[in-house]
Amino acid sequence: MSLLSLQEVGFSYGEYEVLRGISLSVSSGEMVAIVGANGTGKTTLLRVAGGLLEPARGDVLLKGEPIRGVTRRAAARVMAAVQAEERSVFPYTVRESVTLGRHPWRGAFAPLSDVDKACVAAAINLTDLDDLIERPLPELSSGERQRVAIARAFVQDAQVFLLDEPTSHLDLGQRLRMLRIFRMRTRDVDCAVLAVLHDLNLAAQTADRLLLLEDGRVTVQGTPAAVLTPEHVERAFGTPVEILAHPQTGLPVVVPLAEADA
Repeated sequence: MSLLSLQEVGFSYGEYEVLRGISLSVSSGEMVAIVGANGTGKTTLLRVAGGLLEPARGDVLLKGEPIRGVTRRAAARVMAAVQAEERSVFPYTVRESVTLGRHPWRGAFAPLSDVDKACVAAAINLTDLDDLIERPLPELSSGERQRVAIARAFVQDAQVFLLDEPTSHLDLGQRLRMLRIFRMRTRDVDCAVLAVLHDLNLAAQTADRLLLLEDGRVTVQGTPAAVLTPEHVERAFGTPVEILAHPQTGLPVVVPLAEADA
């Protein structure tokens, strides 16, 4: 079942057209990665998909219903977002910040239920934050705060996860682990993930399908092997590459090649 779909969506900032006729769908059990060079509209596309920006043309459907008719609270019960960088001006503790993800399911001043507490504890454990639960966010590293944002998204109990470079501040070990957790979640709890990822190799190892965005358009989509070809990558990123096969998974590995000196 398609949980999120965009139909011929266009979006502009003033006279500057950013998205042009974007159509895509993300189904239950699927993790889809948006890839492309800087400035091609990836983050804007994610914001339009999440209802934060209203498209100039086309429709965004959430579980088959136009997202413009869905209240913020109702949308938050279906969609959770993780931004490229976790920022907070308030000195919440890790536990308090993660608990905010339960807000769509609680009254404004309602105490935490047993279900709420169990969700928070599970998300904190899943993201390796158990030793940090009483630490204020300003005392954490960028990578630790990013894991807090991921935990808060898990606590939200959403069916659709919108991820904008969710691993940008994570170390090598955590990057793959966090994305694999999202991928496993699509299998275990019948949800979907739409993620913007700059790391093509990370996208290839974790996503079921890739969408290559160029100049505000999806120029090619399909399996990692179908999208990450030398022709597609060199055209989109303007640099020569070699595509190898991962020794364990067989999935494509993109290796940039040094250009010959003039």
